[in-house]
Parts: sequence; structure tokens; C-alpha cells
Amino acid sequence: MDKSMKNSKTSFIIILYMICMISLFYFSKKTHQNRTLKKFNIVIDPLSQNHFVNEEIIKNILFYKTKKIEKKIGQLCILKMEKKLNHYPFIKKSEVFLSVDGTLNIKILQKEPILRIKNGNKESYLTKDAENLELSSFFSSKVVLAKGHFSKEEKKYLTNLIKFINSDELLKNQIISIKKNKNSFVLIPKIGNHHIILGNIKDFKNKLNKLKAFYNQYLNKIDINQYKSIDLQYKDQVVAKKR
Repeated sequence: MDKSMKNSKTSFIIILYMICMISLFYFSKKTHQNRTLKKFNIVIDPLSQNHFVNEEIIKNILFYKTKKIEKKIGQLCILKMEKKLNHYPFIKKSEVFLSVDGTLNIKILQKEPILRIKNGNKESYLTKDAENLELSSFFSSKVVLAKGHFSKEEKKYLTNLIKFINSDELLKNQIISIKKNKNSFVLIPKIGNHHIILGNIKDFKNKLNKLKAFYNQYLNKIDINQYKSIDLQYKDQVVAKKR
């Protein structure tokens, strides 16, 4: 057998192999696409007490008014599913993909409300990213309540204020509400019938550190109910006024 015939035979085998592989791939793809979706793997992050998204809500978003989910895998549009999920106000980001075994994997990063704002008859949440978030019809979140009208800049400061409070066990367990009187911010504590005058919100860290020092030193030594206010506005001092 001459060299040209050997080359022709080799080329024929390669082409035949490629045709077989393409046919096998096409057949496998068709078989996979015709499989019925029956399994879900839904991961929600962060899964905390203050959540507004669960598996039932996610399935309702994707398969609204569908009593029994028996869609063919080939009928699923991943991009459209992600778009639907991302449009839901309490979802920050979603990722949808199919596993080889036909499992529909859904990863959800939900928005986190850290503050509830009440301005007259209007109420909304504020997220960790200082984003306004409507109230949910399904869940409510146990977060600090802030009363008043707040500018966009003030909402950013409020977000950082709440993050600071939530990072400290003493403050987290003590501060339950915030009020705004003109341009002065007032904190309402859980223990004690007094109010905490924060004043300007921009330098809240120094003021709250003073409050922590005051509480740690005096909270177990005095009758806190005898005081009507704790003023944090003055430099390097805390002014506590009795009734």
C-alpha cells in the first residue's frame, strides 16, 4: 500500500471518528434537553432572621401559576430566569445554572434591611448599601426604627451608624430607635426612660464610643431611670441630666 493510500485511510478514519463524536454529542444533548426538570438546589445568602426570600418565593417567581413543574430542560431559558429573579425587589443578585444530572441550581444573594424608616404614613427599609426597599407582604424585619425625613446623604450616615451599632453587643442590645429633630439625631434606648442626644450624625463613632464608656462605668451603679437625657454633643464628655 503506497503512502497516499495510507494517508487517505487515516483521513477517512479521523473524519469517521469526528462524525461519530458529533452524532454522540448531538444525541446526548437531545436526550438531556428532553429530560424533565424535577430537582432544585436553591442556596440563599445570607440566610439570616432578616430575610425576605425563601424557596417557595423563588419557585413562584420562576414558575408563576404553574401547579406542577414538569418543564423539559430544553425549554428553560437561564438568562430569562436570572432576569426574573433580579427584578424581584429583595434580590440583589442571582445565578442560575444546570448540572449534568439535570438539577436546576439557583444561587441567591438577597438584600439585607438594617433599618426601618417611618416618615409620616410612609414606611420603607434601608439596606446595608443605603438603598430604599419597600415593605414586604410576606415578612417583616426586626431592625432599628428611624422616624423622620432623611436626605440621601443622611441615609448613608444612618447606614454606617447602624452597622457600627450592630457590630457592638452593648449598643446592639440597647439602641432600638432613632428620631430626627430638625438637624439633631436622638437615640432611644431599650433600658432606661431617657433619650440619647447624638446631635450631628457625621461624627457618630466618637460619640457612641463615649456612650459605651459611660454605660460600662455607670449603668450598674446608678438608677438610669432618674435621668431624662444623655448628651453626647460635647467634646470629650458626656452630660447626663436628671429629671
